[in-house]
Formats: sequence, C-alpha cells, structure tokens
Amino acid sequence: MTTIETRLFGLLATIWGGVLIYFYASLRVNKYLAENFHLFVLVGGIGICILGVYSMISPKDKTSETHSCHGHDHHDHDAHDHDHSHSHCDHDHSGHETCQHDHDHDHDHGESCDGHHHHDEGHGLATTYLLTLVPLIIAMTFTKDRFSDLGLARQGAYEAPPESRAPFTREDLEKNVPKNAQGEFQLSLVNAYYAGGDKELHDVLDGLPVEIQGRLMPEKVNNQDGMRRRIFRTFISCCAADATVAGVSLLFDTPTPDPPNQTWVKAHGKLTFEEHQGRSYTVVKVSSLEAAEEPYSEFIQRNR
Repeated sequence: MTTIETRLFGLLATIWGGVLIYFYASLRVNKYLAENFHLFVLVGGIGICILGVYSMISPKDKTSETHSCHGHDHHDHDAHDHDHSHSHCDHDHSGHETCQHDHDHDHDHGESCDGHHHHDEGHGLATTYLLTLVPLIIAMTFTKDRFSDLGLARQGAYEAPPESRAPFTREDLEKNVPKNAQGEFQLSLVNAYYAGGDKELHDVLDGLPVEIQGRLMPEKVNNQDGMRRRIFRTFISCCAADATVAGVSLLFDTPTPDPPNQTWVKAHGKLTFEEHQGRSYTVVKVSSLEAAEEPYSEFIQRNR
C-alpha cells in the first residue's frame, strides 16, 4: 500500500468515525439504541477518528518495504552476482572472435523473501470507497429514523396483549400512579396495553379517567367505521433490532385525521376494554387529544 493509499484509507476511517460522533451529537442515536449504549457510540467514533487521523499524518509506505525485502540493492553490484567472463572466446579461421558472456543474474523479481509470488490483493481503493461511502450516504439521506407502519405491524403493534394475572387493587392504583391537574391518572401506555390481557384488572381500571402519552399510527383492528386510531410506544433490550411495539386503540366520536400519524400526543379519556375475535384489547374513549413533547428517547427499556 502506497503512502497516498494509506492516507485515503485513513480519511475513510475518519469519515466513519465522524458519522458515529454526529449520530451521538445530533441525538439520532436515540432512534436506534437504548440510552445506556449511547456513550459507546461516542467513544467508538472518537477512537476511529484518532486512528484515521494518525494514518493520514504518519502513513507507512508498505510498497517500499516489500521492495527492500526482495533484496534489490542497486548500489551494491556484488549482490547481483554478475559473472561477466570475457576470457572464454572461441576463435574461428576468419580471424574474428566470438565471445560468450556468462551472465549469472540471481534476480528474483517476482518473489518475496519467502520465495512466493505476491499479487495485488483486495478490490482497490476506488471500489472500497464506493462500497463503503455510497450506502452510508444513501442511508443517512433517506432513512426516516423510525419504523414504517408495516414495520410497526411486524413488531407487534396490532397484537393483543398476553393473558396475565396480577393482584392489583384501586388502592394500589391511587398509591402508585400519579394524576395530572385534571385528576386523570397518568397511566403508562405499556401498563395500559398489558392490562388488556389481565381480566382481573378490568374491574379495577374500567372507566378510569386517564392520560396516555405515545405516538399515533393508523388503526387496523376493529376499525370498519374509521373512528379509531392507535397510540403506541416501543420497548427494547438494546437496540431497534429487538424492539417490540405496544399499542392501544383510541376511539373518537368522529373521524380525526389530525394530528398526523407519527406525532407524539397525549390522549385524554376513559379507559375501557373490549373483546375482538376472542382476544381482549385496551381501548381509550378519547375526550381530547393534544400534542406532546417528544421524550429524549422514544424507547422504553425492558427490565432485565
């Protein structure tokens, strides 16, 4: 590898390290990783940048090292082992001499120190840049940093909660769940979702005034009249790849296209439950809907 190639590969590493630092500084990393992994992204980006900058400042020309390994010292002609013997001449009757020069060149131009031929390896600098930078630029430009509606569906947004049994009373609710200024319980969306699978909780929570925060998406469960939308949150162990989506149905008096899907909102209304195709779901009968500030991280991390 030549000096210029080493510098260009160092530049490539610096670009990748800079991308990691950018994702951390711009908070885009919040869309992909749990919060306790964010610092690793920053440290990794700084480390890659240091290596890249070092390669650009102090490159090593491996090509010259390879030539020196071949033993070509053109300043020392004895190393070539030339045997120019001009004393061996044959005389013919025409009076002319024909001399045979015995050239014994011990050059091994195509071999390295271990006697094996070396060939250029890899795909070349241009191909490496093409295969690493083009996908990166496309991904950073066109990725929306969120699941599509289809992706949310695949992660369980429309699935019914699993059946469960957990002893819980109204006194427990009053003690553990805070209320807003209007006296509504600020119930976690994930807790509201799982309550749908615990029929013993239905008697405790049914008709409860609640405030639930999350993001909006279309409703595809029991929504023939178009009066429903879905509010959801995503919880993860480490990253978006292991995400699970919990969703709760919002029931309106009239079709409500605003605010648009993927907007963060607070839904105010009455908590209730319904059966659909043999499964129990949580439903909030909405009295009002307001925009909400997006949290630092949209993910809720699972308890380990």
